[in-house]
Amino acid sequence: VQLYSSDYQTYSSMKQDGWHFILLLVCALVADSRAFLSPQHTKRETIKIFGYHRYFLQYHHDVQLSVSRDEDQQAAIFSTDEKSSDKNKQTWKDAEIVSSRPACPSGKSTLIEIQVDQETLQEYTTPGQFVQLRPNDDDTTTDPIFLAMSSAPTFGKTDKSTLQFLIKMSPRLPWLQETLVKGTTVKISPVMGSGFSLSQLLLSKADADANAEASTVILAAAGSGIAPLKAVIESGLLVQRQQSHLQIILYYGEWTEEDLCFTDLFVGWKDDHGVDMKRVLSRVPDTQGYIQKVLLSNDGLVNNNAGDVAKSTWAILCGMDDMVESCTQVLTDAGVDKDRILLNV
Repeated sequence: VQLYSSDYQTYSSMKQDGWHFILLLVCALVADSRAFLSPQHTKRETIKIFGYHRYFLQYHHDVQLSVSRDEDQQAAIFSTDEKSSDKNKQTWKDAEIVSSRPACPSGKSTLIEIQVDQETLQEYTTPGQFVQLRPNDDDTTTDPIFLAMSSAPTFGKTDKSTLQFLIKMSPRLPWLQETLVKGTTVKISPVMGSGFSLSQLLLSKADADANAEASTVILAAAGSGIAPLKAVIESGLLVQRQQSHLQIILYYGEWTEEDLCFTDLFVGWKDDHGVDMKRVLSRVPDTQGYIQKVLLSNDGLVNNNAGDVAKSTWAILCGMDDMVESCTQVLTDAGVDKDRILLNV
């Protein structure tokens, strides 16, 4: 094919742009991969790095890149407080894993119990609190993980000396597989965070209104976010409200039925604590997919509640940032006061 000079220049320019684009794409992917895999980056830095490269490519070549990342356990892997991830400034105690088993049929998550001292038990006073955990070695390149307790606080009522944790296995944390074994000694930090402010769950004027049909507590958990909500349920603090019309609904989001944890406890949660369970599966055909969508569906709570009922509704949320933000938006749009939406971080 014969090309005229102007056509040839156009062709050369397109070819150069094509190679330029490929080079930019490779650089962006390499940088983003390092950002996600390197223990030297915080979550905030990772997001900045990815956002920069994504913007650069979109600006120059009008290309839209979607973020593919598993955020189920972001709160357990990355610290929102950069200072708290400094292992040299943190106090660590030895603790033995006394039990370790798969938490679900798929093996996606592991359930462990760790023997701790009385000081650590006494520090754990509120569901939603967490600790840092890392291997018992001197490897300074291994970042700790942040884990909320899935066992309820003992409140000094029992002689129990263990804490339970639900851990999602992640290829980004290869040390988990060899560390989460019965008999292994790990390092844990003191108990951190203030947990869910359950003391706010008292009868307000709206709750006590005789015209209100019911007061509702919505529990919403995605992935390993079910762990601290298990602690909330089993603490008994919700049913202590002694309200005859109290309704508690747990929306539990996972990929499939095989990934659901604590399924053997669901009946007991209903019988002993009055918790109605709604499974929300994102990777099963003909399902709503996400908790925020279920809340807006015909079967969801939001569309079936009047404004007065929404004003007496509480919500306790735990999961990836997108889920928490979306559910918060759905609930506040329906009339739920934002101050009645409780988070543990």
